[in-house]
Amino acid sequence: MARNGDNKHATRSAQTRERFIEAAQRLFAERSIDSVSLNEITVAAGQKNRNALQYHFGSRDGLLQAIIDTHADRVLVLRQKYLDQPGPGCSVAEATARALVMPVVDYIEENPEGIYYVKILSQLAALNSDILNPATSSTITFQNDPQFAALIRRAVSHLGPSEALRRMFLMVSITFHGIADVCRAAETKGTNRKLQNRAAMFEQVVLAIETLLAAPARD
Repeated sequence: MARNGDNKHATRSAQTRERFIEAAQRLFAERSIDSVSLNEITVAAGQKNRNALQYHFGSRDGLLQAIIDTHADRVLVLRQKYLDQPGPGCSVAEATARALVMPVVDYIEENPEGIYYVKILSQLAALNSDILNPATSSTITFQNDPQFAALIRRAVSHLGPSEALRRMFLMVSITFHGIADVCRAAETKGTNRKLQNRAAMFEQVVLAIETLLAAPARD
């Protein structure tokens, strides 16, 4: 009986944790991370215990980490095919841009809630990465893919360290803001039909990143 009770408790705990993640990612994406209180998330998750969020996640950063981890593994899997098969005649800059942008696009096509992940990363990824912003005090970590990291290093190898860092910062920022804005335009009434063509617009995001990476040094 004790084991059955433990299983029920574990199931309820997992369900509560999932409700917190679902509520938080929607609110963070629709508004902003800084403008949503933990109490609002608790209410939106249907929880009466004000300490439940802290019990499950410890802090706001712990909750954000859980949201990122919920989506990141699938994006990593989808990225592999772009790393393994960059395409004939594909430059390093294009291969890098495509391997960054398209797995995220593929993910939101198969999972509409992935747009919450994209909008949250557009707020977090560049400034909270210890690679892009070594001075960050954030405890949030982002998925490390050694094969992709090596490809990025090749793409910026023609640049000095300072300029390479600036390009990578903008590469990440443009990717997630660009994907989020393309989705927003496609869903907004009155938007020019050419801007509502998501596939064509996503290709433009790839092109923007490719051009950014391939441009000669300015230092």
